[in-house]
Amino acid sequence: MNFRHLARRVVFCLWTGCSLCAPAAAEDDSAYQNALRLLSEGRFDEARAAFQSVITQQKEHAGAWLDLAITQCGLGMSEEAETLFRHILERFDPPPAIRELIRQIRARGCQRQMRERLSSHRFELVRGHDGNVNQGATHPFSLGGLPLMPEFFPRGDDFTQMGLESTSFFVRRGVTLYARLQARWHDHLSRYDLTSGIAAVEQTLRPGSWEARLGATLGATRLGSRLYQKQAGVYAQISPPWPVLPAGWRYSFVSDVSRVRYPTLENFDANVSKHQFVLNFRNGKTRLTGSLGTLRDFGDTARPGGDKQGWSAGLTWRQGLGERFVGEFSWARQNWRGRRIYFSGLIDTNVRRDQHTTLWRAALIRSLDARHSLILEFRDLNNRENIGLFSYRGRQFMLGWQYSR
Repeated sequence: MNFRHLARRVVFCLWTGCSLCAPAAAEDDSAYQNALRLLSEGRFDEARAAFQSVITQQKEHAGAWLDLAITQCGLGMSEEAETLFRHILERFDPPPAIRELIRQIRARGCQRQMRERLSSHRFELVRGHDGNVNQGATHPFSLGGLPLMPEFFPRGDDFTQMGLESTSFFVRRGVTLYARLQARWHDHLSRYDLTSGIAAVEQTLRPGSWEARLGATLGATRLGSRLYQKQAGVYAQISPPWPVLPAGWRYSFVSDVSRVRYPTLENFDANVSKHQFVLNFRNGKTRLTGSLGTLRDFGDTARPGGDKQGWSAGLTWRQGLGERFVGEFSWARQNWRGRRIYFSGLIDTNVRRDQHTTLWRAALIRSLDARHSLILEFRDLNNRENIGLFSYRGRQFMLGWQYSR
């Protein structure tokens, strides 16, 4: 039985309310939850310091004592771990399950388990249907009230999609490397096939009780056989301490600045900035994330409509449903408003482009085993605009298989 598995068993026991656990108020303490997170990430040195801090404040927090003992053992500090195990057995009189766990750890022995790099990889294969592959206009008429040509009507098609994702976390340096490659092939409308890739590097800093994540990204997208978009950006996420928040809640501020280029479109390049307030909730099998922020888009001088400004909001809910199922639901809204008239005299004279995009997503995930799962997903993207030519709506249904390790 390896160290990670033992740690997960202990955390599970603590969360399910065994008699060794401290009172609920102590369990919900944000400092203890942060220590558990550090332990689960394999950052044992930081976890040890965090558990010691919890014990200093709450000497009767039996869960923190046990987790500290396991952490010491994972660092190869057998004498320190043995002292803590004896203290737990004598002071807290744990139930048989915990006594057996301690016996197994003692029998296995304490060896340093800290790894310099933690990695995860994921592969997915998806089959689906898109009801509006070409983002065809919902308005039946073009400029001047003339009927649209058939090629501008919504066109649906089935597709196959593959994705590969890799994450590496360097424990001591606090550096995360991330890469994702995704490709989608349509059965008939191959001119709308998509291939995209993104790479990112992130540095995590923890000055005192604060947490900061600083990162940079590079990405590109091909549409059909041509390069459609290139982008590069930097971002920062700051999470200040706020003891007033109830247990399980965290908040942060996120700023993102990116440069987007369209090699095949003249005068459509953009410089986009986003500033968001993000609120997270985590409790057992429930995860909630909400965001609200402002948007600015500074385009080329000759870009139709000029610069844009707007706002965005989102809500994501992830809920465990029994032992095998997980449900996900999300809603996202993005509004843009152009600063200048869009093609004055050509498109709806004296009108500035006003864009409202709403995305609904629902998914059901069925775990087959520790590495394999099936995903059933539905998406509804509704882009409403005051210039009817640009309005469109698309719905996607997908069934996919995912492998993680």
